[in-house]
Amino acid sequence: MTDGLRWVFEAYPFGYSLIFCERLTPEEVLVRLGARRESVYPLTREQAQEIELRNAADEPYDLDHLDDLDVEAVEELGFLQPEADAVVRAGSIEGWTFAIEASTSYVSARAYLPALSRGTRVIAISRDVNATQRMEYAVDGRILSSFDPGIPAYNDGAEPSALAWPSSASGGMTSPQVLEQLESGFGLWIPKASEGQPLPAAALSTMR
Repeated sequence: MTDGLRWVFEAYPFGYSLIFCERLTPEEVLVRLGARRESVYPLTREQAQEIELRNAADEPYDLDHLDDLDVEAVEELGFLQPEADAVVRAGSIEGWTFAIEASTSYVSARAYLPALSRGTRVIAISRDVNATQRMEYAVDGRILSSFDPGIPAYNDGAEPSALAWPSSASGGMTSPQVLEQLESGFGLWIPKASEGQPLPAAALSTMR
């Protein structure tokens, strides 16, 4: 029995980015996304989101209300700066590493899939605040499938059929249905408990 993925839709009502990468460690995934290995630091979801909000604020504020956060450490590692506008956390489960962000800022702005999928495969799904979805499947540096699950007929990947998306979904899928398909079709899931656990995290920038 697993926690599945549908809970992510309910837990992230304003959008999310999920990346699943096979046979890489969480630290390797974060480095391929653009982090410096020495800057990776464990954060809970609350801490990661609070850092993102703080960095986006017109007037940066202190984080002393986060009792378990070593503010001095995250500042030294570059988390507390305006250009660090995306904080991504990563964990591993059953041969896959998942990376999660409580927005779509980084995946929308960065062409990360070729480097991330080198020598492996990657499945990525995002949903923004306007309920716009994006599904992508990349293998060894090539983006094979890339489409909006709401209108799957428009696929601009190199080999659209490589993802083996169910033909019954030709009319489009809602976000919960997409997550359920990733769970049933690929065995992907994320433990709910990971929300409160300190997972390796990186402060990334959409501005570079």
